[in-house]
Amino acid sequence: MRIEIFDLPIDNITFEEALKHIDNLITKGLPSYAVAVNPEKALKAYKDKEILEILKHSNLNFVDGVGIIFASSLFKGIKIKERITGIDLFSSLLALAEQKGYSVFFLGAKEESLQKAIENIKNEYPNLKIVGFHNGYFEDEGKVVSIIRESKPDILFIGMGSPKQEKFIYRNLNNLNVKFAMGVGGSFNVFSKEFKRAPAIVQKLGLEWLYRFLLDPKRLPRILSLPRFLLEAYKRKIPSKKEADLIGVKISNRTLDENIEILKSFIKEGNYHIVVTINGEMLSRAIKDKEFLEILKKADLVIPDGIGVIMAVRRFGKRITNRIPGIEFAWEVLRVSEIEGYRVFFLGAEEEVIQKAVNNITKQFPKLNIVGFHNGYFTEDAEIRNHIFESRPHILFVGMGGIKQEKWIEKNKDLDIPVNIGIGGSFDVWSGKVKRAPVLVRKLGIEWLYRTIVQPKRIGRLLNIVELTVRIFLGRLD
Repeated sequence: MRIEIFDLPIDNITFEEALKHIDNLITKGLPSYAVAVNPEKALKAYKDKEILEILKHSNLNFVDGVGIIFASSLFKGIKIKERITGIDLFSSLLALAEQKGYSVFFLGAKEESLQKAIENIKNEYPNLKIVGFHNGYFEDEGKVVSIIRESKPDILFIGMGSPKQEKFIYRNLNNLNVKFAMGVGGSFNVFSKEFKRAPAIVQKLGLEWLYRFLLDPKRLPRILSLPRFLLEAYKRKIPSKKEADLIGVKISNRTLDENIEILKSFIKEGNYHIVVTINGEMLSRAIKDKEFLEILKKADLVIPDGIGVIMAVRRFGKRITNRIPGIEFAWEVLRVSEIEGYRVFFLGAEEEVIQKAVNNITKQFPKLNIVGFHNGYFTEDAEIRNHIFESRPHILFVGMGGIKQEKWIEKNKDLDIPVNIGIGGSFDVWSGKVKRAPVLVRKLGIEWLYRTIVQPKRIGRLLNIVELTVRIFLGRLD
């Protein structure tokens, strides 16, 4: 029943199969929930890990969006059995509850709207057992959970909008004392007669979204989620793997959390590991620098940092969906290190810069165990090596600039530090010497251009990016 479409878990079932499945879940009596999946929710799941986790752990993910059906057929050749609208499933579950004597609780909407909805629901389903209700505007979540738990409903319907309603269910499922829960969006407003559903023919054509937009133009941002989802679905039509091979380099296609878990396993193993965060410039130079290329091939974990790396992988028929800027990965490592009690050592940058960086890091992570730091301007390795060796760090952060730092790490691998990470110019940013690009610039993947503008001395490095772009266009990285 459950399949994966565009990296999302979907249950490909008919309306009747969904209804029967929910009935079985209620009969079993264990806490369960269902989620309606449409293009808007899919896009949110790609950005919000919690929503994706909610989908992965749900008992039913039914398709409630023509965009999902269209994209599945067009890009995957998968026929979705039937579109199941949330409002129709809600209505059928009310009828099922009335028939079988299941008790229900309503949560959501404004008080007046909810009262009118319940009045109309009672008229339509006179024998329905309603054990409680509460509006969706509350500050004390714990109190509301207690009210629901004490009411002991078989079914909980929540109309607070998505993903708020799904997050409420996921967060409180084991404390609600319900057998089944489902978010119903604006269904209470439909039953209260505040919203009118589209004519039947419009519903059958799957154009209810257009009808609602014509009645409420403020929904335009939600309407635009359809083309955005189709574009995202097209990108994801090629199945993603945990790693992508590019010129012999295994580039991680894992989430930030998954990469962190791998890093933790390195520390448990205790022996030497090198982690590389690679961008387009480094990839371009690796093609010409065989020594560096060999380091990349042998690296224990290679994180895709730059958009140029993503483009190169896609050019050769593969796909990277988890680009993680090196500075963000390193910052998360610091956060986890404070929690886990890992010993860290910092190496790189000018003396004043490294000191300011350490001071700022200490303010952010007061319990972080920093066992040492040293600037990156030294001629002899011996003293530095002894300092690091005696400090016995779990993690060594080296900020000497891409390639130089990885070569230094490889040259000194006999220090046998569990995790060695090259972090480029991160110390400059952490010290406040250099500001990161605006968020929009980062999302567009052109932070390298911003840094070149604010640091003109980096102009020479653009040649490597231009060269890589030409290679990608020609389809030749050798």
